Amino acid sequence: MDKKAHAKHNEDACNFLHSHGDYCDWVVTTAFYSALHLVQYEVFPKIIAGFVYNTFDEYYNGDYKGTKNKPSKHTATINLVRAELGDSAFQLYNWLFGLCMNARYHDYKVHKFIADEAVNRLSRLKIMMKK
Repeated sequence: MDKKAHAKHNEDACNFLHSHGDYCDWVVTTAFYSALHLVQYEVFPKIIAGFVYNTFDEYYNGDYKGTKNKPSKHTATINLVRAELGDSAFQLYNWLFGLCMNARYHDYKVHKFIADEAVNRLSRLKIMMKK
């Protein structure tokens, strides 16, 4: 899977929804999933102890294999963002994650100013990426 293209696809959907002013919950959700694919593209391939993990799934299934209390894939990604991309990227990514989880599972009624901020934080995160 082309993570960069997937990130762009989600960002385009985010921008489309944002420009129409409706479905702010989906603006937030697509901003987060764009960020998820963006950071995974940025971090991988990753070398640990001489082993090359080309994708997040290879890393997750390999590095956490046999681990008790294995973290969720979202938690593992959050941990990677903090370790590999630094605190500023972590703050942006984690905010988008929390907002997305709230919009998807608790309260889909997201205010426009929050959707505006999600788009803004995705843009700021994108600028931090080197690839």
